[in-house]
Amino acid sequence: MESMVDAGSAQKDPKLQEVDSKTKPSEGQADNRNMGTIDEESDDDEDYQVPEANIEEDPNKSDNEDKHTDEPPEKNDLSCFSGILHRDTDEKSRNCWTVPDSKSFKVRSKNFAHDKSKIPAASYLMELAAIDWFKDTKRMDNVARQKGCVAQVAAEKGMHTFVANIQIPGSTHYSLVMYFVTNSLKKGSLLQRFFDGDDDFRNSRLKLIPSVPKGSWIVRQSVGSTPCLLGKAVDCSYVRGHGYLEVDIDIGSSAVANGVLGLVFGVVTTLVVDMAFLIQANTYDELPEQVIGAARLAHVEPSTAVVPDLENSSGNNKENNSGNEDNNTTSSEDDLSKKTN
Repeated sequence: MESMVDAGSAQKDPKLQEVDSKTKPSEGQADNRNMGTIDEESDDDEDYQVPEANIEEDPNKSDNEDKHTDEPPEKNDLSCFSGILHRDTDEKSRNCWTVPDSKSFKVRSKNFAHDKSKIPAASYLMELAAIDWFKDTKRMDNVARQKGCVAQVAAEKGMHTFVANIQIPGSTHYSLVMYFVTNSLKKGSLLQRFFDGDDDFRNSRLKLIPSVPKGSWIVRQSVGSTPCLLGKAVDCSYVRGHGYLEVDIDIGSSAVANGVLGLVFGVVTTLVVDMAFLIQANTYDELPEQVIGAARLAHVEPSTAVVPDLENSSGNNKENNSGNEDNNTTSSEDDLSKKTN
């Protein structure tokens, strides 16, 4: 797998690649993108900006002394949500998921600008409510429009959902869909800005931290655990529906990502895989970084995937930017009054 990454690196000058990442690549360019290079660049401090007013901040100040941009959510009763995969904390169980300890993921600390230090992540910003496992003869986009899915049920309860739809290409297309929920989006917070921002902002910030706690050595080495800016590695499409934000992550848009996925998918029934999603912090005020949510998947069985009923959808379409003002209003702290017990 290293040879695949090295070959891709030789095709583009790193400086040119940085410029190219700001524009959407053509179909012919998609396969030339290099996930290995992006992995390394995504977590250095090239994009980090220290606001002038905060330059004099004490670099030795403890992370615990600073107020986070977002507060961890109160625990909710998630029993009303269900998905194709069942929840089971026993990693020996098959075709199931659980939530890994947030401290197992390293994120940028408050002192990152000074020493590039990282710390174990604090509590998740959103709760993982359910995971769906879909298959079809074609790629599945905007799966959150499906009637009765977690995002629709959560919206009826006044909650907000982040939907991560990992699209796996092949003769049969698969979608691994994770639903993260919260009662409110604090107005002005990084999470709210991510929900209601434009696609350029989202692509420049959304990161994935992968890990394979249990699996063969070659798979663990191929996947690694380096944070990756998804919008620079693969094509990401966003749908801002009523009460939810969905990101459709097209793994097939990158030859390197597709190659790694092919290795993983071939032995997926033997693996335990962790995936954490976070919003990259680019300024001092946004530090330390916080993880949106994470999932641990154990021994997933492709044969258990089901065909979703996307034709009989709720009719939610992608909202344009003019609708974000309404989203900002409904995503304020006032939503706490809508939360369910």
